[in-house]
Amino acid sequence: MPGRSILLAVDLQKDFIDGALAVPGASAILPEIDAVKREFDLVYFTLDWHPSGHCSFKEQGGPWPVHCVHHTAGASLPDSVLEGLDEDRIRFILKGRSPEKEEYGAFSDGSAGASGLFCPEDTVVVCGIAAEYCVLETLRNVCALGRETGFEVRVFLGGTAKFDTMDPLLAFMSENGIKAW
Repeated sequence: MPGRSILLAVDLQKDFIDGALAVPGASAILPEIDAVKREFDLVYFTLDWHPSGHCSFKEQGGPWPVHCVHHTAGASLPDSVLEGLDEDRIRFILKGRSPEKEEYGAFSDGSAGASGLFCPEDTVVVCGIAAEYCVLETLRNVCALGRETGFEVRVFLGGTAKFDTMDPLLAFMSENGIKAW
């Protein structure tokens, strides 16, 4: 079976774009992602999907304001993100659902959480919000899965927003031979 191309878009949620935990420049990556998303066989969206008392929230002693609480407008994707994509080509991957566990990256549970999502010969292109946290941690986890499964991993930097710096993401890419897409 020939490999598939998969866009893995990390946390393109309203709270990270213009809501409770807005990342500078996040809205600017949406047209970049929109311009390329139809080139991929599949598009996977990770979603921060927190319960209301999540440990990462300041009220619970964590570093962040309340954000991406499941089933709220802030946890949703902007309509434009899904526009033009066939439903059978989309998957949603929820993370951060346990109230006691911080989970920046998707697939923190390893291959158990990725069962059936990736195959050998696939090319997985990671992008999203925010470079230093959720994108980086998802990339780390996806790279580990790629080594296990045999698929290639790349990063779409033009489709990635940052709080302060891309440096940790770029350093990880360099250290692991990951190419930009």
